Amino acid sequence: MSNAIKYWRKERNMSQQKLADLISIDRPTLSKIENPNISIDPDEGLARKISIILKVLITEILRKPPEDKNE
Repeated sequence: MSNAIKYWRKERNMSQQKLADLISIDRPTLSKIENPNISIDPDEGLARKISIILKVLITEILRKPPEDKNE
């Protein structure tokens, strides 16, 4: 999920700090969520907030981002 959040955040031209502020977490925590080498997934409520802010279905942030589908 982490790469999908990063992908959609960048698609929306949004900084980590801006998204973190909008979902009420600190930027280092969002960075850890986005890092594929660290196993931290947001809970359902946070995932829902992220999907609303990024204007994508929650299923889109739960799967691999489009650029990774062929891997």
